[in-house]
Amino acid sequence: MKYLFQSIIILCCSLMLSCSNFLDIKPVHSMMPKSLDDFEAVLLGGYPRTDFFFRTEMLTDNVYVNFNSDSQPSQDNERWFTFSSSLVAPGTLTDPIWGRLYKSIFYANSVLDFLKTYDTAPEQQQQYEQIRGEALALRAFCYFYLINFYADVYSEENLNLPGVPMPLTAEDINENANNNKREPIGLVWQQIIKDVEEASTLLSDKRITDRYRFSFQILQLFRARIDLMMENYDSASVFANKVIENYPLADLSGLEERMQKNEGIKATLGYNFGFVDTQLNRELMFFTGGKGNSNLFSYTTGAMKPVEDLLILTKRYGELTDYRQFVYDSFEDNPVESLKTGKTVYKMYANQDLLWYFVGFKASEAYLIYAEAQVRLGNAEPALATINKILASRMRKDHVIQLKAADFKNNAEILNRVLEERRLELAFDGGLRFMDLRRFGKPKIEHIYKDAQVFTLEEGDPRYLMQIPPSEIENSPDMPLNPR
Repeated sequence: MKYLFQSIIILCCSLMLSCSNFLDIKPVHSMMPKSLDDFEAVLLGGYPRTDFFFRTEMLTDNVYVNFNSDSQPSQDNERWFTFSSSLVAPGTLTDPIWGRLYKSIFYANSVLDFLKTYDTAPEQQQQYEQIRGEALALRAFCYFYLINFYADVYSEENLNLPGVPMPLTAEDINENANNNKREPIGLVWQQIIKDVEEASTLLSDKRITDRYRFSFQILQLFRARIDLMMENYDSASVFANKVIENYPLADLSGLEERMQKNEGIKATLGYNFGFVDTQLNRELMFFTGGKGNSNLFSYTTGAMKPVEDLLILTKRYGELTDYRQFVYDSFEDNPVESLKTGKTVYKMYANQDLLWYFVGFKASEAYLIYAEAQVRLGNAEPALATINKILASRMRKDHVIQLKAADFKNNAEILNRVLEERRLELAFDGGLRFMDLRRFGKPKIEHIYKDAQVFTLEEGDPRYLMQIPPSEIENSPDMPLNPR
């Protein structure tokens, strides 16, 4: 992490020079911030604003390469799609995902360190609690991604395996930057829960409406996600239900008017109107990462596309029965253009001028967590009732399907149906597909690339864990690496 912290010091110095029109942000570990506003500004600078998770889709079964496209994947993207042992190019020291997340942790820890000694006046208590709560949430959020990308899955037999370095203070840069050790997987997950619980308490009575900052409701969904990954299904159900009670699903029937007014079905979504611009917007709870409207898999860019399996899931009950078909179907009827674009697109975001950040949390995830947790507990009826709520929101009114337990032979079939809905609804959101495949047993995945070469991620493949970056290896030579 030495290179990371050196760059942060430089960044902090530049912040002092570049923020005269906002807040007078003093650089961390160079000049002490003097007010809670300063602390808050430092914290806001720590929220990830790069697409630290989006490329993980290329490690999954959600993406293919259309070689009839006018362009081809970049060399960087090629490494991901072909399951390279190292996802960074030869000679590259830093890993942007690792670096971005530890940078955010450093910001969060810096704020938490300063707050320990800050003399808070009574009238500042609410602001103090909000800043501390957000800092804890941000730290937990980053460790959640690090442990799910660079370490093995959570399970009883894996608790003592190497997790990730886990500095909980920024008081001594050198101590945190040299000879790091990977804390055990179980310990990292315990810290994530501890931070989320304290953050939830601190933010429980705070009104936070900005969807790029952590709030109490977001943390309820985050906790449900954590519990699902840890197979704590009762707890996952409880926290997911808290979100469900406060976030009804969208009514997407407004798309009907666009379908009638526009010149053909193809134009229903396009240019400055993506799926995110519909009533779905009301379900979006938290934005993170880079610019969603410049994603890798859109209709107008590149050869990397969503697999047809996702499109097929939108048409399981017939053509144009599910509004999500507009997200994935090119509706291209020109033979030449159809060959170039392939059968699928990704129109979650507008492709042009409107700026959207990637979806970090949305309400439908809570419904899907609840449904999965319930079916894994053997409770088929509440699981299907919850999936039916999603279908009622996503399907056209004259085509809504209501699933019943009698439609399935056994609980395994119901679980499979729930997981199919999860795959479709959360595709390309928050890196969840990659994390799901890991917890589903790391199934075999095949990607076809140039000259019809088949690149395989075998079942249980160690490449389901990203490798520790060269910069960390150089700085911490005794750190165990992930097997290859």
